[in-house]
Amino acid sequence: MASPPPNWPANTAPITTKSIVSVFRAIWTGIPGIFPGILFCALWGSPLPCLAAPLDLAWELFEETRWKEAHLESRRVLNEEKNTEALLQQARLLSSLCILRQNPGDPAALETLSALWTSASTPLATRCLAAYEAGRAWDGRHPSPEALDALSFAYLHARDTELFWRAGCSLYYYLQQDAAARRNAPGLWQSLLSCRSVWPPAVWQESRPDSARSSIGALPGKWIVSFYRSQISSAIGARCDLLPSCSEYFLQASRKHGLLGIPIMADRFIRESSVVATRRNPVVMPNGRIRYADPLADHDEWLSTP
Repeated sequence: MASPPPNWPANTAPITTKSIVSVFRAIWTGIPGIFPGILFCALWGSPLPCLAAPLDLAWELFEETRWKEAHLESRRVLNEEKNTEALLQQARLLSSLCILRQNPGDPAALETLSALWTSASTPLATRCLAAYEAGRAWDGRHPSPEALDALSFAYLHARDTELFWRAGCSLYYYLQQDAAARRNAPGLWQSLLSCRSVWPPAVWQESRPDSARSSIGALPGKWIVSFYRSQISSAIGARCDLLPSCSEYFLQASRKHGLLGIPIMADRFIRESSVVATRRNPVVMPNGRIRYADPLADHDEWLSTP
């Protein structure tokens, strides 16, 4: 055995390999959780993919509008053979959405969405989101039976509240511009009229077709309604007995017909008292109040092109 250093206390044994092993053995037996705890903390603090759902990062990138990175991450998940079919279907959905955000109308991406939402083997949540996105690909200018079917499926089957709102609002806009589809599905149209009062303003804005959003002729109506809602309606409260309200009716008319929305709104003001007096098409609102349906689509067909 080696002799201790000159200044080493006489009553202290020198440190040897055996003594070091004895100390670690005492720690291990006396505090059994210390080494597993260190290992757990090291793993918890490290960004290991195994500790998170495979598509979490891809969805985060998608929500941050980083379409290219989200697409690459979803493709990575698709290339892993060990993943379940349900996860692969989600990855296909996300990959298609990223492509459509960068290249609206991409045929391959739309075909993937169509295959996902029409397949009974696809999980319902994935089907509803795929159907909503497929329906939203409709450009707002020409009727599309495929878009109608997709939006109807999402609206009738969505379990997520926000997706239910968005699908319903998009379907409402579609049926507004397709009189034949409204006549063929009166129950669906009535359901949308009953639900529309709970759709938040952000949902209305997001769901509006691009053709309506971009109309320059809609700006005067938008400014007038914005002033009314911010300066007048907030003081006098909601008084309109019609559904949609006069301000929303004017907004819709301006978006759809531009400056012609002004005379259309004047016609609405003239008719309002008689519509309320006849009490046709009553709609019970969530708060119990009764309003009377008088949609723009019932009064502007003469302006529609054949």
